[in-house]
Amino acid sequence: MTTPTSPDFDVIVIGAGISGINAAYRLQTQASSFSYTILEARNGMGGTWDFFKYPGIRSDSDLWTFGFPWAPWQEQRAIADGASIKAYIEKTARDHGIDRRIQYGRRVVTADWSSDQQLWRLGVECQGEMKTMHAKFVLFGTGYYDYANPLPTTIKGLENFEGTLVHPQYWPSDLSYDGKNVVIIGSGATAITLLPNLAEKAGHVTMVQRTPGYILSLPNSGDSLVNRYLPVWMSYRINRIMNLIIPTLFVLFCRYFPKAARNIVRMRTTPLLPKGMEYQEPT
Repeated sequence: MTTPTSPDFDVIVIGAGISGINAAYRLQTQASSFSYTILEARNGMGGTWDFFKYPGIRSDSDLWTFGFPWAPWQEQRAIADGASIKAYIEKTARDHGIDRRIQYGRRVVTADWSSDQQLWRLGVECQGEMKTMHAKFVLFGTGYYDYANPLPTTIKGLENFEGTLVHPQYWPSDLSYDGKNVVIIGSGATAITLLPNLAEKAGHVTMVQRTPGYILSLPNSGDSLVNRYLPVWMSYRINRIMNLIIPTLFVLFCRYFPKAARNIVRMRTTPLLPKGMEYQEPT
C-alpha cells in the first residue's frame, strides 16, 4: 500500500491513561491547529487504574503531584484508591472534551516511519482486523509494563507449590482468601498496598522481602487550613510544592543522618504495633 501524502491525523496518541489524557490536553491548548486522536487497546479509560483489580489498589504518590496540574485534585485525601483515580481521569477527560477523541479497542501492532513521506504508518488491530493509520507524530502513553505478560518471577521450586498462586496483574475476581494463610513475596508499593487489605480477611499474612524497608504511618487527610480557607488554585499549588519539598528534605535527612532517622522511624512505629509484638532492628 502506498503511503498517502496526507495523514489521518497530525498526532496519534497511544494509550488513554493519565499520560495520554495529559498529552491530549496539551495538544488542545498548545497546538490547537493539530488534529489528533487517542488509540486505546482496551475498552476503558484510565490505564493502570482501569486495569488492576487487586485488593486495595491505590496510588503510591500524592494526587497533588501525581494528578493533572491543569485540573487539580480537589479531594481532601492525598493518597487515593484506584477507582477514585479512574473517576478523576474520566471526569477530567469529559470536562475538556477529550473523551470524544478516544477510539477504544484499537491495539497498535506496528509503527513504521517513512522518511520520504515524513509520516508514521501504524498497523492497528481492531476486532480481529488490521487497519492502517498515518500521522505526522506519534506519542506513546503506553506505560512501563507489559499488560499481556506480567514480569516473570524465578523462584526455585515454586512449581511444586500446591496452593493458589496469584499475580496482582491478573487478580481473580472470585478469589477467596478468608481465614487462609497468605504469603506476599516482595516489599514494593503493590505489596505494601496488598498486605493491610488482605489482613482484614485472611487468617495470617506474611510478607517475604529481600531487603528490609522503613515504613512510617502517616495521616491521609488533606483537611488543613490551606485547603479549608484558600481557593482551589492556590491551595493546590501550595500542596504540590510542599509535597515535593518535604519528602526531598526527609530523604536527604535520612542519607546524612541515618542513625537519627532510624530512631525517628522506631519512635513512630513501635506504639502502633500490637501488644507483645517484637520490634527487630534490621542488621
